[in-house]
Formats: sequence, structure tokens, C-alpha cells
Amino acid sequence: MFFFTPRFLKQAKLLHKGVTRFIDYKRDLLPQAKLDEILTLRRSLEDAMKAKDRERIKTLNDELNKVCEKALPDTATSEIGDNVEVFFVAIVIALGIRGYIAQPFQIPTGSMQPTLNGITAEATEKDPTPGLLGWLGSFVTSTRYINVESDHDGYLDEREPITEHRFAIFMPYCKLHFKDGHTITIKSPQRQLLDELQLVKRINGVPVETGNDNPDRRMTYGLRGGEHITKGQLLARGIVHNGDHVLVDKFSYHFRTPHRGEVFVFTTKHIRGISVPYEQGSQHYIKRLAGVPGDELEVVSPKLLHNGKEAEEFGFKRVMQGTQQNPVNGYRGYGDPRSVGGSIFHIMLRDEEYFAMGDNSYNSSDSRVWGTIPERNLVGTALFCYWPLTKHWGQIK
Repeated sequence: MFFFTPRFLKQAKLLHKGVTRFIDYKRDLLPQAKLDEILTLRRSLEDAMKAKDRERIKTLNDELNKVCEKALPDTATSEIGDNVEVFFVAIVIALGIRGYIAQPFQIPTGSMQPTLNGITAEATEKDPTPGLLGWLGSFVTSTRYINVESDHDGYLDEREPITEHRFAIFMPYCKLHFKDGHTITIKSPQRQLLDELQLVKRINGVPVETGNDNPDRRMTYGLRGGEHITKGQLLARGIVHNGDHVLVDKFSYHFRTPHRGEVFVFTTKHIRGISVPYEQGSQHYIKRLAGVPGDELEVVSPKLLHNGKEAEEFGFKRVMQGTQQNPVNGYRGYGDPRSVGGSIFHIMLRDEEYFAMGDNSYNSSDSRVWGTIPERNLVGTALFCYWPLTKHWGQIK
């Protein structure tokens, strides 16, 4: 039921990821001609994957490995060749584990709170940088203290003023790009930087207060393309909590059906109600599995009903112990779908259809809004919160 993708296509996807990692890590060392050759072969691989051309994929596998091995400059050829081979094999092994067995996943939003924390940020009026003990504690709790002033005077790039990057899986950060090529790194995810951490907004270079006339209200920067930034200008200040990191079991779903009530991860592809820019591809969401094929599901706030009866699984009971007006341990029950812009109150799930809901029901865009999840989108169940070392560390229930 879950073996939809042929093995040769799965291997091709791993090869594509491995080549992409190789390009990302070695781009600054690769001669332009070799880089262009690898990019061309990667595009050919993508075309072969779309056409499901087994023989072409096999040929491209050999070509890509040979080109990547010989791509770096000729100096110290044998040593570099050995390093490239080890590097490439390590990537393939890591991606193999990630592709078939387990995958680390960072909680991006607050839709599963208080069960799991997403990335959050709060602006501060003063520099939040702590002392030594605070820095040691920030490592354990995965907290960042942001206080960034511009070291450059100039205009932000008009086409791409800000980009988000990631060091390993723990550290999303942003770069501001100036027209003259200068960059400034800010150790915050892009959404939190733009929505929470900036203190002054500028329109046509003039600072403008947002909100009402209260002088204590926080203000935000534009950081738009073409924005003029002065040297010494405060860009961002505040505290970022990087959110929980969980280990997702991608193996079990090959041998069992998903269990109602478990926390699971799925992709957004094929879900009509979720709009993702083409260049971003499919995204991963994490929610609680509220309904499986054959379930008659009904939301009667603050309760969730399965086949006319109150949901019995532990995760649902924990959410339903409180209400919006009287939360219990942070749980507020299940919200009327209209509270999140949805319309699905009652549904009968057909074969290969699944229903997802966030534990933070009043702040969760889920199946109440964008409908059911096709079986082919399921990735796996969230097993364990391994970072940070806070109260959420341990098995996920």
C-alpha cells in the first residue's frame, strides 16, 4: 500500500540530493566549466526521473559520479579524489538513512503547541545578549540572542534583499544582500526576522512608527529590495527560540498502517488547498493524525468525535481537557473550523484519505481548512524529541 515509488527512482532521488549537496559544499572550488557540466547532467537526471527512464538514470548515475570525482582543480589530484569519493559516499549513506529509515525534522510553527514548540521570537528594547552562564544555558535550550547593527552603508539588492540559509539542521539564519555585493548575516529565520525582531520601519528612507500613537509600541524595518541601510543602523534585536527537533520514523509505514492519534509528518504535494511556490517544491508539515480511512469525523468545539463518539486516544483527550476560555496546561480543545478560516465540520474519510489537526487548534491551518491528505503524502510518525534539552525531550505522545 505504501510502495508507490520504484527502487530505481528512489535511488535516483538520493543521487540528485547527493549531487546537490556536492554542488552546495564545493561551489566555491569548482571551475565554472565543471560546475556547468554538473548542472547540465543534474537537469538531465531530473528529465529522466520525470520520464521514469531506468536505463538513462543508470547511465547518468555513472556519468555524474565520474564528473564529480574529477571536478575539482588538478592540484593534489589523488588526495582530492580520495576526499571527494569519501565525501560523496558519506552523503549517499546519510541520505539513504534519511530516505528510508529516519529523518530529523525541525518544528517550524506553533501549530502543535504545547505538545511541540515551533520557532518563536520576541523583540526586545535593549540588547538581550547574556553573560557566560546565559550563553551556556542558551546552548541547552537552543536559544539565540540577536543584536545586529549594520556595518555597511548602501542599498539592499532589489531582486533578492534577504535569503534564508541553514547550517546543519539546528541553525537557520539570514543574509542581507546589498547592491554592491556586501552581505550581513543575522542568526534568525527569515519569517521571525521580518515579523518579530525588527524595530524600525522605513518608507522612502524615513522611519515610520507602526501601530497606534503609543510611543512604546514596537516598530519594524522594511528590509525590502532597494531599501537604504545606513552604517550603525539597528537591523534586528531580540530572542529566538529555535523550536523542537524531532526524529521521524520513515520505516514503519512500509509495514503497518498509520495509527489514529499519533503525531506524523507528511508532504504538501497533491493537497489542493495548500499553495506552495513552485520553486520551493513540496514542504513538510507535522500534525496529529485525527482521522484514518473509514472514519466519520466531526468537530464539535471543543470536542473531536470519531463515528459519533468522543475521541478516545491519549493525544486527543489531552487537547480536549481545556477550552479556549479555560485552557488546561496550555490545551484549549478543538476549535470550530471557522476559527482558522476553515469549513470542514463533518467528513467521512474514503480509502487512502487521512485527516490532520494541530494540537494548537485555534492557531493551526490543517485539514479543517485544506482538506484530506492522500496516502502517498505520508512520510512517517514523529518518535522522539531529541533537542533542545527541555521538558519536551523524549518520546512524543
